[in-house]
Amino acid sequence: MSTIDGSNILYHYLQKDLYNNDIWLFQMLAAKLVAALGIWFHPDTYAATPVLIPFAIRDAKARKSNNPNGVEEWGSPNSFGYFRDDNSLVKNLPRTLPIISPLSDIYSGETLGNGFVASHVWRTTTVPGDKPVLASRLPETYSFLPNLVWLPAQVSKLTDREGSFTQIYLQALASKIYRNVEVPARFKPLVDRIWTRLPVPEGIPAQGLPDITELNFFQHSQQFVEKRKASIQSVITAVDCILKGQAIEKTISSRFTTGLPKVIPPELQRMRSYLSECI
Repeated sequence: MSTIDGSNILYHYLQKDLYNNDIWLFQMLAAKLVAALGIWFHPDTYAATPVLIPFAIRDAKARKSNNPNGVEEWGSPNSFGYFRDDNSLVKNLPRTLPIISPLSDIYSGETLGNGFVASHVWRTTTVPGDKPVLASRLPETYSFLPNLVWLPAQVSKLTDREGSFTQIYLQALASKIYRNVEVPARFKPLVDRIWTRLPVPEGIPAQGLPDITELNFFQHSQQFVEKRKASIQSVITAVDCILKGQAIEKTISSRFTTGLPKVIPPELQRMRSYLSECI
């Protein structure tokens, strides 16, 4: 006889049994779980630093266990100069930030522990005339703040199915929270360009979404914002040194520092131009 893994049983029950037997109840419950248990970055944090780690993209093959060559390459730059991450940088971003939870004592005042997943709200991006591209592979959308929400692992799994109700509901919620937030003028071309890549979800009526004041947020912190800006600036400084033929100090990781000078200058210049929009 086979055994059952209890750590995944809630997801399988919701996605298979309940979905097939009572689709209306499934949608109601999935929406409630996402709204009640999701944790978002505060809109003030979005206005202050829209892209959290713009120098990084997701590349699962960077890890030794997934690398065909069996070599650990996490933290090394790809051919365009971007830090090859496996979601490790992203998932740890809000670890020190207290959670603001107006409707629940479960989260209120706590910080993240184990069992949460940094989930991407939009798995794919679209631009008229272009083929869909994985959001995690683009430096603009990988850590675009509205594209990130922290969910308990089994709830996060419900959002992984492309085009599913839960995923679309999550996108509608993110749109309600962030699309109309005023950002400083220097960020507006950047965020407008990124939003064009994230399709507007259809089929979720506005009255079906909770009020923003009822949702969970990581507390806004100016110290957090300054730390993010400092990390971006460190990469810009390193690129500037390389383009001038100068030695660089360690930035972000040892592999990134060692590999960055090997990236061809035109790609470094393109990355530098983009990073300058994010700070």
